Amino acid sequence: MGIGNNSPFGTQFGWYVNLLRDQVARNWRTSDLDPRLRTAPQVWVTFTIRRDGSVPTGSVRITQRSGNQSLDYSAQRAVMDAAPFQPLPPQFQRNEVEIEFRFELRR
Repeated sequence: MGIGNNSPFGTQFGWYVNLLRDQVARNWRTSDLDPRLRTAPQVWVTFTIRRDGSVPTGSVRITQRSGNQSLDYSAQRAVMDAAPFQPLPPQFQRNEVEIEFRFELRR
């Protein structure tokens, strides 16, 4: 699991990206998926984080599907369950940011 190529944080806020990734990863439940599913194409989930770390209702959306509906929804659910996040870094100039996470199942 990782952030997409167009990270709005650049290299300056890598520590914040790591916090986000770790928090979402802790909430990604793959044990509920069919155990025969070993690998699948990536799922991309996009969401908005506000200055205070909250995630607006409806902002968590699947932007690229894997072809496996259960896997897609598990990735989307991981983001929703991980929210809210730590507030955006004080030095970050914007009041909200759109993030893209890519999920890849590997067992």
